Amino acid sequence: MVADVFMSDALDLNGSVLIIGASLGGLRTAQGLRDLGFVGTITLVGDEAHPPYDRPPLSKQVAMGKWAIERTILLDDERREALNLDLQLGRRAIHLDPETATVTFSDGGTLSADRVVIATGARPRIMSVPEGVTAHVVRSYEDGVALHDALNTSPKRVVVIGAGFIGAEVASSARSFGHEVTVVETQTTPLATILGEELGARCAALHGKSGVTLLAGTSVDAVSADGNGGALLMLDNGQELHADVLVVGIGVIPNTEWLEGSGLSLNNGVEVDGALFAHDRVVAVGDVARFQWTRLNMTSAERIEHWQVAADHGRFAAEGLLAGRSQAQPIQLLPYFWSDQYGVKLQMLGRPAASDKVQIVEQDEQGRLLALYERNGAVSAAFAISKPRALMQLRAALLDGVTLAEAQVLLNP
Repeated sequence: MVADVFMSDALDLNGSVLIIGASLGGLRTAQGLRDLGFVGTITLVGDEAHPPYDRPPLSKQVAMGKWAIERTILLDDERREALNLDLQLGRRAIHLDPETATVTFSDGGTLSADRVVIATGARPRIMSVPEGVTAHVVRSYEDGVALHDALNTSPKRVVVIGAGFIGAEVASSARSFGHEVTVVETQTTPLATILGEELGARCAALHGKSGVTLLAGTSVDAVSADGNGGALLMLDNGQELHADVLVVGIGVIPNTEWLEGSGLSLNNGVEVDGALFAHDRVVAVGDVARFQWTRLNMTSAERIEHWQVAADHGRFAAEGLLAGRSQAQPIQLLPYFWSDQYGVKLQMLGRPAASDKVQIVEQDEQGRLLALYERNGAVSAAFAISKPRALMQLRAALLDGVTLAEAQVLLNP
């Protein structure tokens, strides 16, 4: 009888990795590989002209003029040299052959490596507008510059379509310039699908307290040019809005079109397993990855558009590549996001389900609060309004699993 011989599929420390997408997740994957001792070739390819940059400040610090756009750059020459990266910018990937780990680009060239990392992120959903109307979005380096230039003028009428976190941040930035700001949102209670009705309503109230008009449960039926460089919006309730500056924040679409015909499973992102593998030689990270995530004995396919998740994915992807798919461990992460708006910091740990019970465990007259979400006897998530210290006290406990009573003891020892 011949004994089975184990054939390792681990990435050789002297091998090669091709990262498609000069994004946060792509950069953190490269950093993770180097931190774990990988000394081989890392090629980082992006379709934009800029090296990896930070997106969250675009709707806040950059839009408000507190940061120069250059401050968002995450990979300067010194760090690039330290990571020993072959950085190739302005190249758009159009096809992947996972069997040979070969990527074809729109310029006709190809690149191959031992492993490929998909980090192509997502792009904003676009609202159709007629010629003569500019609809700003907030995703790219250029978007941040254009939004700041549009807002950094004499008081204007600003209309924001979408009251999600990006839309609310833009409204807050616009209001800081003294503009007249209106937010249009299709949901009756903004953010209710993420936070639940009660906490969604608490966040929605921030608009009115800051002098911003929120039109909830309303949609835009038509957009026309007003002849003065702005837009005239007709709402479904018959109301007309004039916008000198129009901003659209209605979600994003994962950038997976270039992967059609690759054989990878595409369904609202690149479908990957619990260790982020889409194929034995391919992993996906960040906003483009729809990953198998286990939490509180429940496994679900998730695509989570959080800065921290993209950063964590990079580290886990590096670990998985060096271990090999057969030995890679499922990722263990606790989603975290934050949003700064109207001088208030909103933060969430975890990812609540619609059926989770919500209990506000701390609150004060200034509107600061901490709420816990409970599922099957355990805390599934925590949400805070301007209570960062209390929230972060729970981070390790939530990752390990903690009951509501145990969480309250941690908060009040």
